[in-house]
Amino acid sequence: MIRSDGLEDGAVLPSETTLADKFQVSQRVVRDALRALSQQGIVRTQQGKPAMVIGRRPLAIQNYFKLALEDGLGSFDELIELRQALEVRATGRAAAAASAEEIEALRAMLTASEEATILERRVDADLALHSAIITLGRNRFFAAIFDSVATFLAEERRRGQEMTEGTGGDHARSHREHREIVDAIENGDPERAERAMRSHLDRVQREFERNSRSTSAGA
Repeated sequence: MIRSDGLEDGAVLPSETTLADKFQVSQRVVRDALRALSQQGIVRTQQGKPAMVIGRRPLAIQNYFKLALEDGLGSFDELIELRQALEVRATGRAAAAASAEEIEALRAMLTASEEATILERRVDADLALHSAIITLGRNRFFAAIFDSVATFLAEERRRGQEMTEGTGGDHARSHREHREIVDAIENGDPERAERAMRSHLDRVQREFERNSRSTSAGA
């Protein structure tokens, strides 16, 4: 029904009683179905209120990554490699498809990232910029997987930036790399855009590995 009726993020579903009548099933079956959809990130349920569509959040993917990391089946380093594969391709697609209005919004996000002075806001602004570039790549699977990966990398980004500032470093290099990426997208140059993103993420990975070694040595 959500798919066939084209229900979007924020749409309120009928009551359990109405849904049970519509599909000729018991209310228990409806509750089980809503619970399953909630676990998949498709609806939000709340006691005493009708269920609401929430825009296909990739909770199932996030849960997989969470369990895999907790069980030792994967590492943050592997997630960074996955992110590299996604973002480089998406950046090239963004350079080929982004409109003038979308690039203007991207520029505003770039400015917000550069002007952020509080650590939490800087990390959030950085991830928001990368997420926007993924979205401009026009591949919803890329966007869903990136959102799931970013959830787990955010804490590592915070820790890395704390270490950079703690050793007297700054974020000027990241800002320059971000500007190069956005410039390439604005110029409609997919090859240059992919090259700039690949270079940026290669450096991010090297810093992640260095910070990981420093943390292990300190422990």
